[in-house]
Amino acid sequence: EFKSVPFPTSLVLSHSQLRIYQLIFRLIFFAKYVERQLVGMWSDHQLLKAMTSLRSACSPTFSLRRRMLHFIQNFVYYMKFDVIEPNWRELESKLNATKEYCSNKQSTNNGKSNNMPNGQFPRTVDDLLHEHNQFLLRISNQCLLPNYDLIERASKIMTTCLLFSTQIKRFMETTKVHELQEKTRLERSKLRYSEKKSKNGEQELEFRANREESTRRCSDRILRELSTETYRHMITRFDEVFSAHLAEFMKNLNSDFGQKSNAHLTNLSMQLDYNGFVT
Repeated sequence: EFKSVPFPTSLVLSHSQLRIYQLIFRLIFFAKYVERQLVGMWSDHQLLKAMTSLRSACSPTFSLRRRMLHFIQNFVYYMKFDVIEPNWRELESKLNATKEYCSNKQSTNNGKSNNMPNGQFPRTVDDLLHEHNQFLLRISNQCLLPNYDLIERASKIMTTCLLFSTQIKRFMETTKVHELQEKTRLERSKLRYSEKKSKNGEQELEFRANREESTRRCSDRILRELSTETYRHMITRFDEVFSAHLAEFMKNLNSDFGQKSNAHLTNLSMQLDYNGFVT
């Protein structure tokens, strides 16, 4: 939060423009935070995938996490690389042209002849303010901020993803699969650096037998949890809510295709629903 902007930066950054920057950053940071939580969930799920007996029972959870991750990663990519990056490059090129223009003009006044840059670029402070304002308007519009329906649906989708990742994290804590992995790692480390060289073969067999037995008991316990009606209802409910919000988001997104001012949303729609499954 910027409470004040020092001079001369305050000539370019007004309070309203700072507000736009804050809204854009908050949207991106929230989306990145949700993405990080889902990636952490993916990392946890790799431990469950190692237990072959759980793959079928975990399939609905894996599928829902994959759909959520697909949405959030493409949404973040769209904002960062389809909206902000090209618009910033355009503004940067104009600012560089202005810098070159001022340098060449000063050289010309000193009696040196230099080629002036071609094209439109800000030559005065008013031109600079106009270009910066247009830059902010473009990225705010393309990041869906003025469209209340789209940004509301996107926020609901990300909130649903965050709640889902929180519930799965709590579930993973109850399974104690991380404790089993850490215990196995420590035992493997002790076995590797054991000083009893002659008995390493016996210790290896004993280690493998204990690991298989611990993994079997852990997988049986997790399977019982996955088979409960409470867990199944939770996954089904999250799937229904996420699918409903995503379908409404895509419906509002596609409804703007005919408008020339929102043609940029075509890229976002194609990335989120490239095979037409949602629509």
